[in-house]
Amino acid sequence: MSKLPDTIKQAAIRWYMQMRDAAPDAPERTAFETWLLADVRHQSAYRLVTSTMEDFTSTDRLKNLSDALTQQQYFEKTQRSRKLTKLGSGMAVLLLCLGLGWFGQIQYAAWQAMPIAQHTQNTAVAQISQRKLEDGSVVTANANSELDIIFYRHQRVVHIKRGEAIFDVAKDSERPFIVQTAQAKVTVLGTRFAVNQLANRVRVSVDHGRVQVARADDAQAPLLLRDGEVAEIVANDVPKRVNRHAGDGFGFAQGLIVFDQADMQEVAETLSRYRQQPIQAKFFGQTSPNVNAVLKTKEINDFIRGLPQSLPVTLQQTSEQLVIQPRP
Repeated sequence: MSKLPDTIKQAAIRWYMQMRDAAPDAPERTAFETWLLADVRHQSAYRLVTSTMEDFTSTDRLKNLSDALTQQQYFEKTQRSRKLTKLGSGMAVLLLCLGLGWFGQIQYAAWQAMPIAQHTQNTAVAQISQRKLEDGSVVTANANSELDIIFYRHQRVVHIKRGEAIFDVAKDSERPFIVQTAQAKVTVLGTRFAVNQLANRVRVSVDHGRVQVARADDAQAPLLLRDGEVAEIVANDVPKRVNRHAGDGFGFAQGLIVFDQADMQEVAETLSRYRQQPIQAKFFGQTSPNVNAVLKTKEINDFIRGLPQSLPVTLQQTSEQLVIQPRP
């Protein structure tokens, strides 16, 4: 684990002292969550603060201190708070300010890197599956999707290798929920959102809560989404808000497919999730027509047959796939 700057350590300590007695609806909680999501180092520092506090205020720790020296002597020598929990707080702050090296960084990093739960969630063509995770979060995977789910002590991680999923995330301020794709990294504390991994971009739709969207390599500043917002990110670009209805990203759970100004590549890729024989769009640099439509999954074949009547495209059936291409 890399060394944390002193400014981040000090900010984590201030936030802990401010938030430990704050009400759930305290106005400063929004600012705290924004700070926490802004940088993974903020999350690491805050976890170390809370871990140290829990250790020093635990019964076992107090007993050990008492065995080594009577509580009265300990109070006189340190000249700290009259209450033992506040004494523990002061010592924790002191240790943290000296570099948070009390744990042993190498051992601590290795301990955190060990998975405590691991699952694979794969769906076949035209199949949708729902899974409840150990923390109470629920993952709904769309057809023909592949997800790897790994829980660590300090974070919950889902890798979307293919497809689309809805995440109803149980809140855990000390273990962010992270969804990673080839292009994007999405981080939340507790919310409901959807991630659609397409061939050339990732689309993130937020039902409620706060969602941080960043490039997969964290090379650019993240974008913070709120209720009802949608962002898209392509390779080597920053995430950008787009003018879309966030609810469209959750339609597949009700058996609906929603296209909003979708190009033929997106249409082909989406419909292929529900067909044994895939669909390919071949436009080779030509401008693709855009599609606006809402259809039920059982209406896919009728929708495909109707494309040449409503758009300047043709359909070509081969032994391996159905090809959508421009009309000559």
